[in-house]
Parts: sequence; structure tokens; C-alpha cells
Amino acid sequence: MIKQLLIGIFLSIPVVCYSQEFRVGVGIVNEQMLSNSEITTQDGLIISEENKFPTSIESFYVGYAYSFSPKFKANIGLQNTYNNIALFVQVPLPISTKIRTVRNNNFEFPIEVSYVLFKKEKFNFKLRGGLVPVWSVSRSLQMTEVPEGPDWSQEVVDALNAAETIPKSFYMNYQYGLALSYGRLEFSLFQSANLSRSISNGYTLNGTTYPFDRRISSTRIGLYYSIWLKKEKE
Repeated sequence: MIKQLLIGIFLSIPVVCYSQEFRVGVGIVNEQMLSNSEITTQDGLIISEENKFPTSIESFYVGYAYSFSPKFKANIGLQNTYNNIALFVQVPLPISTKIRTVRNNNFEFPIEVSYVLFKKEKFNFKLRGGLVPVWSVSRSLQMTEVPEGPDWSQEVVDALNAAETIPKSFYMNYQYGLALSYGRLEFSLFQSANLSRSISNGYTLNGTTYPFDRRISSTRIGLYYSIWLKKEKE
């Protein structure tokens, strides 16, 4: 429903140029994991991703804005964020839990439209929304040796290293929210979520792939500054 609505908004925009801007911005991303996958491997290990607490990170944005009318504006940009997969491997006997974190460096390309709901003097109150292709690159150090200890084994090391098989390298998000602008500055508050039901490839260990759904959403606050390339006419 949201996807069809956003596409409809794009198609309804007039094709007359009004102004152009280069935009830079910074923001805070408060991210929440929505899934709680848990699987049991053939060796009896219990694998799960338990990080269900919100995490806040910074984001950076550069983009280009193209106005078609005093009310409609299209934006395309690049923003960089990251998130982590905290994989828990529980050993049944003796009972212990091992943890490995995989960091995902995300390059997001938001394609949005904004619409001015109302204007008062130099203030503009806007509705914004769009689609966001995401390319994700995972970075982590694999364990090459089995640590000393009674609850360590090659099976546990392999299970921890297999965390890198979980994240997809590409997926789609959508985002929507509100913005308040004054002159060159704009303050935005919006919500972002995955377009698909899972952003995971599954979990592959020793040639066997287990279902391992992952979904995340985030609340984002952004502050943007515009440099006019072609200013709109008064």
C-alpha cells in the first residue's frame, strides 16, 4: 500500500523545473530490531540474535533537491549508517553462551518527494516520503583458532564465523515523516522500515542454510543545510 502510494506521488509531480539545491546533513538514527530468530543446528547449538534494545548512531547525508513547483520537491541522496548483528551461540553441555558481532556498513540512497502542507512567513511545514535502496557491506574478524576452554570447540568457532552469511548485501527500505524548514535549514523527523519481510539470506553453516529472519526499523532525526544552485522565483 505504501509503495503504491509513493509511486503514485512521483508520477503526479509536474515536469516543470522550479529550483535546484545541493544538500548536506547530519542525523541521529535510533534503531530497533523487530525479529527474534532462534534456530538449533545439527550439532545441537542454539543460534539467536538477541539484541532487541534500541541503538543510536550518527548518519551523514549529501544530496540533490529538485523543485517542480512551490509545493513539490524531489530529493535524491546518499547517507551512511551502520548496524550490528550480535550472534549468540549457546552450547548445551556445559551450558555457556558465546557472542560474535558483525558490523554492517550501510550505504543508503533515499529517493524522496516532499510536499508543503502549509507555509507561514519563512517557515514551511512538509510531508516527506520515499524509497531507499540499501547496499550493505559486512566487516568483522573471523576466528582462525579454537580458544582454550572446556566449552570451546571447532563447531562453536564455525557457528560464530557463520554470522557473516546472515545479512543481505542489498535490500529496500521505505521512509516517511515530517519536516520543518526555514530558509536554508530543514529539520526532519521520520520513520524508516524494511520493505521486505526479512533482510537476511538465512544462516548457512557447513553447507546447510537455516531460516533466519531479520527486520529492523528506525526513528530518525535529521538537520539539513541547502546550497541553492538555482533559486526558486518569488
